[in-house]
Amino acid sequence: MDMFDGDVDDFKPDAGDEKLTVGFYMGIIKDDGATIEQGRPIFKDVEYCRKHTPGDNTNVVDQPATERDRQRFPKQYARFRQGIEETAQTGGTPLSEWTLLSRAQVAELHYLNIRTVEQLAGVSDAAKLKMHGLISLSRNAQTWLAKTQSAAEAAKQAKLIEDLQNETESLKKAVRDLMERNDKLAEKVGAVV
Repeated sequence: MDMFDGDVDDFKPDAGDEKLTVGFYMGIIKDDGATIEQGRPIFKDVEYCRKHTPGDNTNVVDQPATERDRQRFPKQYARFRQGIEETAQTGGTPLSEWTLLSRAQVAELHYLNIRTVEQLAGVSDAAKLKMHGLISLSRNAQTWLAKTQSAAEAAKQAKLIEDLQNETESLKKAVRDLMERNDKLAEKVGAVV
């Protein structure tokens, strides 16, 4: 039996990446060639990429970064290149800024590698069983995000309406100015004739 029953064109190898916690950092590896040449241990600095599933401390991939990692996670890599710490490279609302959690809950969630409200909302069902109350917290995060999304859409619509009103007023003023100029021009033409 095939593991993938869909169309080959539907297969997305990076599906689910948005749920991962990914960070880049500088690590070291032993340079075997230089070690042999120098007769002593020689190490070099190397960019590393650490990937893990929020809520699952046993599923962590931590290895030297590949070009594929840099392309697959461009936002996190850009933040790393800007000097932002690994723990702050994942985008979203930090749990510490979410007023619905206590400091103790934030610390517990950090232990499970859950650092943002978005990660909390998307935590897997298996991970929800690892901490008492995580199902409820995840549901609250989902609700909060849905409400903020609605508020953001409303704010965008209000901004659009305001911009259109300003543009309308500007056009009205331009029409009034043109009409005044036209009236003055007509008066001049009438006076000449």
